[in-house]
Amino acid sequence: MLSTPTAVSTKAITTEVAIIGAGSAGCLIANLLDKDGIDCLLIEKSRGMGGRCSRRRISTDHDAHYAIDLGGSDISPKKVTNLLLKKMLDTWRDAGYLSQWVQNTSRFDHQCEANKTVSTLCGAPSMNSWHSNIASHINTLIQSRVCSLKKADGYWHLLDEKNHIIAVSKKIVITAPPEQTRALLDTAQLLDPISLPDTLPQESLPQYVCAIGFAHPQIMDADVYQSGHISLHKAIRENSKPGRAYPTDLKEVWVLQSTYEWAQELCHMDSNTAATKLADAFCKHFGIEDKPIVLTSHYWRMAKYKTVMPNTAQYFWDEENKIGCIGDWLGGGGTTGALTSAVTLHQAMLDSI
Repeated sequence: MLSTPTAVSTKAITTEVAIIGAGSAGCLIANLLDKDGIDCLLIEKSRGMGGRCSRRRISTDHDAHYAIDLGGSDISPKKVTNLLLKKMLDTWRDAGYLSQWVQNTSRFDHQCEANKTVSTLCGAPSMNSWHSNIASHINTLIQSRVCSLKKADGYWHLLDEKNHIIAVSKKIVITAPPEQTRALLDTAQLLDPISLPDTLPQESLPQYVCAIGFAHPQIMDADVYQSGHISLHKAIRENSKPGRAYPTDLKEVWVLQSTYEWAQELCHMDSNTAATKLADAFCKHFGIEDKPIVLTSHYWRMAKYKTVMPNTAQYFWDEENKIGCIGDWLGGGGTTGALTSAVTLHQAMLDSI
């Protein structure tokens, strides 16, 4: 453990690497650094791990607690080009951290070829169970938001909204969306400010998501629909995922994701109202007469990064100041991109030691 500078409160945690964000990228790089014998601290603003792969607990008439994925739905091994990450996916699958999900996919408008059968991986019984499996042993601070950074005596001080020091570290890894990452870097008052290249994404797009349930099974020709609808970006039959349990009063559950453009046009409408609109659009499109129950809804203010140009960076690392950035917006998008970004930065950090 590193020695604590005299100006630091005794309540602040001192560590080698402070990782801001316990989503997919943050949990993976913490796991990898921990295996190298490097002391890490995960700092998460919400109540637990998972980030965009988080789940929501809901209650129904017959079940007091029922959880459903409201973020990233799966990992596509075919999109993984990093050989080390490919091996990790195999290891996690063998260990039971990830399960194979065989799904029939189609477009909403059916304008392309016939339905496809696709095989991907997902956490079971929920997507964020993978995060707990690989990072539950890492020292973690939850419900702690890092609002500013300050460097003093060769150490990074991570401060909250009251300017209290949360942690002290020699290195920092930021896993936030692009605009939050840039804003946090701007708080570090250095002689040579840390600035990300303008070629990297600078802002994110919003998205509404909701879960709806039916008392009767629906006759649908696919488990996942994507593209070809003005308001629906994706619809996922949660029953088709492995290891999912459902309330006894519901025979089918779907997760609906809005298009990013539709979410922008609504201008921060209440998520429950947006959920009703998405459910109506889904039923109207497929001619469903059964009235669905809106189980839960959420507004992702920063759901997907806004592309500037093709990005090949995968990560950012400032060797002089010992600070790095990772995330889906650097790794190519989605959960796969977040994991790729974490693996590549991990290697760069090892090379710098």
